[in-house]
Amino acid sequence: MKRWDVVFGLSLVFASSLAWAETGVRLEGKLLERGTRKPLSGFSVYVLPSKQKAQTGPSGEFFFDSVPPGEFRFVVSASGYRRLEQPDTQTEAQALAGENQPRVLYLEKESYQVYETTIVGKQKKRDDTQRTLKREQFLQAPGSGGDPIKAVQNLPGVNRPSAFSSQVVIQGSGPQDTRYLLEGHEVPLVFHFGGLSSVVIPEAVDRVETLSAGFGPEYGRATGGLVGVWTRPAQKDRMHGLAFMDVINAGALIEGPIGAESSYLVSVRKSYIGAVLGAIAKGNEDFNLTVAPAYSDLTAVFETRLTPIDEAKVSFFGSQDGLEFLLKEPVKQDPALRGDFSTGTAFFRLIPEVTHRHGANTTSRWSLGMGRDWIKVVNGETYFRLKVFNLTPKGELETKLSSFWTTYLGFDNRYVWATANFSAPSFYSAGGVPNPFSTGQSRIADVTAQSSSVGIFSRNEIKLPDSSWTLMPNVRGDYFSATHETLLAPRPALRYALSESFFLRGAGGLYYQPPAEQYVDATTGNPDLKSSRATHVSIGGEKDFREGSSRGFVFSSDGFWKYMDREIIPSSKLVTRDGNLTPLNFSNEGKGRVYGVQSELKWSGDPWTGAIIYTLSKSTRWNPGQPEYSSSYDQTHLLGFLGSVELGRNWKLSSRFRYATGNPKTPIEGGILDADNDVYVPIRGPYFSTRLSSFYQLDLRVDKKWAFDTWILSLYLDVQNATNRKNPEALVYAYDYSRAATIDGLPIIPTFGLKGEF
Repeated sequence: MKRWDVVFGLSLVFASSLAWAETGVRLEGKLLERGTRKPLSGFSVYVLPSKQKAQTGPSGEFFFDSVPPGEFRFVVSASGYRRLEQPDTQTEAQALAGENQPRVLYLEKESYQVYETTIVGKQKKRDDTQRTLKREQFLQAPGSGGDPIKAVQNLPGVNRPSAFSSQVVIQGSGPQDTRYLLEGHEVPLVFHFGGLSSVVIPEAVDRVETLSAGFGPEYGRATGGLVGVWTRPAQKDRMHGLAFMDVINAGALIEGPIGAESSYLVSVRKSYIGAVLGAIAKGNEDFNLTVAPAYSDLTAVFETRLTPIDEAKVSFFGSQDGLEFLLKEPVKQDPALRGDFSTGTAFFRLIPEVTHRHGANTTSRWSLGMGRDWIKVVNGETYFRLKVFNLTPKGELETKLSSFWTTYLGFDNRYVWATANFSAPSFYSAGGVPNPFSTGQSRIADVTAQSSSVGIFSRNEIKLPDSSWTLMPNVRGDYFSATHETLLAPRPALRYALSESFFLRGAGGLYYQPPAEQYVDATTGNPDLKSSRATHVSIGGEKDFREGSSRGFVFSSDGFWKYMDREIIPSSKLVTRDGNLTPLNFSNEGKGRVYGVQSELKWSGDPWTGAIIYTLSKSTRWNPGQPEYSSSYDQTHLLGFLGSVELGRNWKLSSRFRYATGNPKTPIEGGILDADNDVYVPIRGPYFSTRLSSFYQLDLRVDKKWAFDTWILSLYLDVQNATNRKNPEALVYAYDYSRAATIDGLPIIPTFGLKGEF
């Protein structure tokens, strides 16, 4: 009986083997993008030589009902990807033992270099003055080291600041007239020292926007322009991360899902550029500054869906940077200007946001910014320290009133509690050239101030039925407690579409900016100051010659005009206040104007992309009793060339050339001895009537990527000032003003870096 059992069992095994051999077994797998592990949906997967075909599903999954035994090959061929031909083996023993595990196939892209030199994003813009840089555009922009804010310098109308400035100059306005925003909330800066890096790690940024002459009513308290940074949504499919290091800094980022409806993103960065620049300066006689900057940043973002119609986001930003440098002494200088000098800026912001969809046509957005700012400047016994607590609530209701009318109603307020203490001489500084510190009377003060700036706005977009015109009757109202002003600022705009690819635009209006707290203090400033005011007009247009194609030119050009009055300037007048004769300190008697035209011609077409950017402008100022003169931020010509080319196998070469007219300077015709203070006082020529030599710089960048199955390795070499051009940035005078020497900008800086991401 047992013998028949054995025979019967062997017969079953033999029969199963014959059936398997004839029909095969089910085989499952997933198709993922190599390096990113992104699921590839809708791709065809073949098994050869049996010529079977499967289509991948939403998660990249595929299956075959019956794969014959023995050796076979997976084959995947798709546009934009390298052909995959991967051998595999199915054995009878594996199938019978249930060891037929799902396969994972990795399909490599033709190129992982996603950057294009298309400066302005194609997404719908609410404001026609808005210029946008998306993440894929700034990460490999030449000369920017992958930094989003430095890539802003490639935009038309953005002046070149000095090499040691952390500010952005928009269309010839003073840098103090530009406001910086994170998630729409004001912060003291978005650049670290010298513009080396933004305060948010680039890989965490979704987009950077600039607003220039004629910007809309959503933003106030700025007469020049705005620079805004928005973080990107965290990836929710799985945990992702990256780490990088180069000769300037190192950092890391991690992100991923929390449950089904939430996600997180956390990034950190720390610099060591001070040691690098210190080494460069140590053996370089042409480098006039021994610098030791340091900065660090932290960004954290949490997003969640509260209900089907409610979304929430909480962002945290923390940043600090400091700078210490020792001026070398190429010629003898005023002793007060020698020696150790340090500055520091730090801030943090916590910004919760909620978005609620009331219906198909109405959405409201609410957010609150909370944080502190710390700013210090110390030069021996002279110092300035400022601490500010900020509270910035914002809200907006967007509703579509009809098929042709959309309106936005909102508010954006800023409440400030500030304390400042300083010890500084009150000295004369006309034409941008200060008298020696010792000629001024020293002032020591502790200032405490509270102020609020309450703003409301209305934006309307009215697309006239059966017409090419879009009218935007916009208006803003502000109340500034520091100056006790209630101000109305109309900001109309219009757009005319000649075709889907060609439109004209115009915008303008009034803009107000309240004075800083120290300017309206009764002791150190003028409590009767009023807000600065500017009138903007901008007219231009854009033509997309590609007509829906991916190759071709896009041309845009805008003329702009800005008239500024009630500008705050130093004053030596004496006034009677509370029965006492006191210095006025500051007045609203300054005026100025800026006018010009900015143009951009872009080309896109694989493998080349490029852009030519040119701005022609004039920026002037005048004070009572003085003729009109060029402002210190006047740059007649700004010219930029950008280009990039894909070299194949994930190599990319890009370059940038920038030219700028030299910054205006006031000539010094000699010095007069001040015997009381034993120093020389400069004899100034006409204000800002001469210039430093023109600036030009060539930047080069090479990128290479290697894609492995589950991660990507990137190598980049970014060379700033590749020709080692000695661009003069400032003048330093001898103690008697008989001689002068230039302080040159940064020398050639090759930045070599590595980044790994999974």
